[in-house]
Amino acid sequence: MGCAATTVKISSIILNLIMAIFAICAIIWISFNPDYIQEQLAIIVYIACSLIVFFAFLGCFAAVRESMCLMATCAVFLLLLAILQIVFTSNDISEGGMRNGFSIVNEAWESNSMDEIQIEHECCGKTSANDYVVLSKPIPISCYVDQDYTKVSNLFTEGCSSKLQTYYEDEWWHCSIISWILIAFELLAFLLAVFLVINFRNTQRRMRF
Repeated sequence: MGCAATTVKISSIILNLIMAIFAICAIIWISFNPDYIQEQLAIIVYIACSLIVFFAFLGCFAAVRESMCLMATCAVFLLLLAILQIVFTSNDISEGGMRNGFSIVNEAWESNSMDEIQIEHECCGKTSANDYVVLSKPIPISCYVDQDYTKVSNLFTEGCSSKLQTYYEDEWWHCSIISWILIAFELLAFLLAVFLVINFRNTQRRMRF
């Protein structure tokens, strides 16, 4: 194997390891933040990231063993995964996976369970604290900084609907960035795998003569 091929082989191993680490981190992130995306989408992400990890390690093994068959298998599946991720991430359907902050706040408002949202996101009411005033309801202590209602300045002025929606949109944006990074790694790993498949095949041909 020539110097260039050896360099590509080492690069492929390193790239596959980095890709596996990214995928594992994505799985861990979603596991600890299950409220950011819908359950059905989370399952799809788990499956996709698990496949990425599997084929990344398979790619490392194939590169070390210089197996043309295994490397070709990795190349095909990495390309398929990349295409599916590109379609999914760029499609409008991806927006449906994001949690809807407005509906969540509306449900909490109807069930009188706003306290947790108001404390966690430092907001008050659906649109503002005035929502309670209009309904002649006392403003709950969860609408105040550290639940200290003795100071008017401690009152949260921002409504929960817009704040929660912005929060979910920001997190979904971060999730999309991670997805595009994985896509870039998959495509690069695919190209390196194709190069190695060609190189392994040529090496096997030379050994026959």
